[in-house]
Amino acid sequence: MSNPMNDEQLLRRLAAAFDAADPLPEAVVAAAKASFTWRTIDAELAALVFDSAAEELVGVRSAAATRQMTFRTPGVEIELALATEPNRRLIGQLVPPQTAEVELHHEDGVWTAQADSLGRFSLQDVPTGSVRLTCRLTDASATVQTEWMII
Repeated sequence: MSNPMNDEQLLRRLAAAFDAADPLPEAVVAAAKASFTWRTIDAELAALVFDSAAEELVGVRSAAATRQMTFRTPGVEIELALATEPNRRLIGQLVPPQTAEVELHHEDGVWTAQADSLGRFSLQDVPTGSVRLTCRLTDASATVQTEWMII
């Protein structure tokens, strides 16, 4: 008696059979990937304009230096500092100052914070890896997202 296949094995075999019989055109794959950009079409993309990790550290005696980043989009600047001691936290400020709901997106989940009337916010115990910030600005009724960054 042979061992029965589990669901995952069966799906892999079916996918291989379909790929061999009727492969997916590359244009369809490219169009599907491009469609994901439309999920956030209403959000302004804030570009990275400064990253202290890209600067040469001269005269720094400790490896625990705080990393600073600045993202900019017309009308809003997001200034960030990544502190690693005593715990990993992301401290930020919106310029000009304004209230906002701030989300840190990571493959392990979403961390949220509220920016106060001075635009200040803090996210505690942030993970390492690729992250992106989404700021829903209360005063401007707009959404700003940063580029993906590795922290």
